[in-house]
Amino acid sequence: MLPWNRWKRWAALAGAMALLASLAGCSTLPKSYYENSSEESSEPAESSGPSVEEPAQRALTLCYSSGDTLNPFTAATRSNLSLASLLYQGLTALDDGWVPQPSLASSVSVSAGSVTAVLREDAVFSDGSPVTAADAAASYRAAKSSSNYAALLENVTGVSADKDGRTLTFSLSSPDPNAAACLSFPVIKEGTESNPVGSGPYVFTKEGSAALTANPHYSGPLANETIQLKDYPEGDTTIRALESGTISFYFDDLSSGDIPRTSSANISVPLNSLVFLGVNSRRAPLSDAAVRQAVSAAVSRSELAANAFAGRAQPAVSPFSAQWEPAVELTGFDANENIAVAVAQLEQAGYNNTDEDSSNGKSLSLELLVSDSNSFRTAAAELLVQQLSKAGITVEVAAVPFAEYEERLADGEFDLYLGEIRLSAHMSLRPLFSSGGAASYGVNTGGAAAAAYTEYRNGQKTLAEFVQAFADDLPYIPLCWRDGLAAYDRSLSGVTPTAFDSYYGIGSWSFS
Repeated sequence: MLPWNRWKRWAALAGAMALLASLAGCSTLPKSYYENSSEESSEPAESSGPSVEEPAQRALTLCYSSGDTLNPFTAATRSNLSLASLLYQGLTALDDGWVPQPSLASSVSVSAGSVTAVLREDAVFSDGSPVTAADAAASYRAAKSSSNYAALLENVTGVSADKDGRTLTFSLSSPDPNAAACLSFPVIKEGTESNPVGSGPYVFTKEGSAALTANPHYSGPLANETIQLKDYPEGDTTIRALESGTISFYFDDLSSGDIPRTSSANISVPLNSLVFLGVNSRRAPLSDAAVRQAVSAAVSRSELAANAFAGRAQPAVSPFSAQWEPAVELTGFDANENIAVAVAQLEQAGYNNTDEDSSNGKSLSLELLVSDSNSFRTAAAELLVQQLSKAGITVEVAAVPFAEYEERLADGEFDLYLGEIRLSAHMSLRPLFSSGGAASYGVNTGGAAAAAYTEYRNGQKTLAEFVQAFADDLPYIPLCWRDGLAAYDRSLSGVTPTAFDSYYGIGSWSFS
């Protein structure tokens, strides 16, 4: 049970609800530079009056798309989806450790087959009407049918509302200890789908110019009573708008593999996006766990993060990101290479040649499949060739167009492949362990790691026990967790975006 006092602690910080980082921020690449000019206040003219007019307060300005809806269930642009956390709240919201806390709910409890949420008695929409269980249930059904929340709600099969109007029970298709995070979908007032009414810190207005104005019924602190919105198409123009001072904040998840150049203040934002080596454990030689262990031990994850991803990634030492609070202390494998261990594992598997000329017995040769459309991953592939060669493993890179890459994965025509998956807020690995899962290519879905994961979800293993079982089996090889990029006006302070909310903590964002 998540207590009401923790909700008060996190509501002011989280602001509203968590969204998938893939839905976050304005969009991509450019090359322009802009030197920030300091704002100069003019000297006051001599006057016999009692006071001098103070400079107008700077307005926080964000981008949005006027051609897209602000309904979170049907919005198509990342900029408008990012604004959802400012307009709506979920029953839960993820804190900065990616842990769900009650938001519109006063409490949330998780059992093997369901999640129960009790609405706060004082929960109201921006129009002053109460948030009811019927509103939350209708929003769940809209979210469930929306591609924007499909991954978040893949394990939630239905909802029922009690007669008290405040209690909802969500049914699960299988046990999930992290299911409270699934309730972070936005709740809108039933019947307002064309112009959604929410309970978030702001309300969308379009009197004169588009803006977000403070929700009079929101109880959290807000440093900015009004946020201006500027209409920008997604693309190069958004960061140019930041460089010119037209907007105040820009977020890019860097999924394109390109890092925009900016002279604005900028920080890396750890994402829940795992770059991994997929292994074809359904055929030799990678059906042998010792060979998979050898490949993993020969990899320097730190070097990959620093070089192939230009420092915009963190080494993966477990199947979960260390940004997730429950996984902070978990370690399944080393961040740096261990060639001695790699060679020992190869010898155990019958590969005793570590000479490039193959003059010393049996050697291991593998093909690494990668899509040629992403510069991060092609750079990682070339670096992996160098790293694995130190253990006597010969790797040939097959960089192919994405359509061919997908076709070969589906046909099982690969030894190794470079992949990436963005885990949802409830940290589900089912896309990797389920038969037919989106990233289950080559994985033995009936293997030891998959069985241990089921036991973890059923409450039969701890998280640490599952991570150890995963490290022993290595059905796929985690490499690094990618970062996104947040760039913002150098006068803006308190900027703390997260993987699930680009505008996390916006109540404290202010201009110095």
